[in-house]
Amino acid sequence: MADANYISPIQLYNLTTIRRIRLHYGISAQDLSLGIGKSINYIGTMENEQTAGSYDDTIMTEIAQCITEKIKDYQNEELEISTKREYNIYDFYPTEILSDEKVVKSIAPIPNSYGPSPTLNALIEFSNFFSQPRTLNDIVEKCNSIQNQNWVSNDFTKQLSRATKGKNKRLEVILNSSGLNTYILPKKQKKV
Repeated sequence: MADANYISPIQLYNLTTIRRIRLHYGISAQDLSLGIGKSINYIGTMENEQTAGSYDDTIMTEIAQCITEKIKDYQNEELEISTKREYNIYDFYPTEILSDEKVVKSIAPIPNSYGPSPTLNALIEFSNFFSQPRTLNDIVEKCNSIQNQNWVSNDFTKQLSRATKGKNKRLEVILNSSGLNTYILPKKQKKV
């Protein structure tokens, strides 16, 4: 087993808060990395427990600006976290004072206490659940079991719609043998 990486509690707070917000909006780690002018793996590397990396204030300012830009087109009713339309660096810091004592950098692939949007987006990004076609009922059951919730189909329809459209499409919709929509990861495009 690899040695644990230690970071300050505030660095861990910054990492997990940014991750929660980006997952809520369905912004992939790669898309956020490119949006702040970094290599495609930058955000993923920072979120990886195997590295001691964390964000500095300059990067967090760029991340806030990028997230603000990416969510401009969202409707208020789609915003599960809040009706926030603009982020800044202060949104990534805690309101209470944290310890100075280093902690193990630990970031769960699908953390507890997330709402429907971040849970779905983490499931897309950090699991192989969508390697097979999944119905809406399959998705609701899986997310409910992860978060010990009683969500219903309507809690996921807007998020699934966003995940299947646009240039950052993360899922494809296909009909199963029963004529139901199912969701699956898009096939990788072969480079020419």
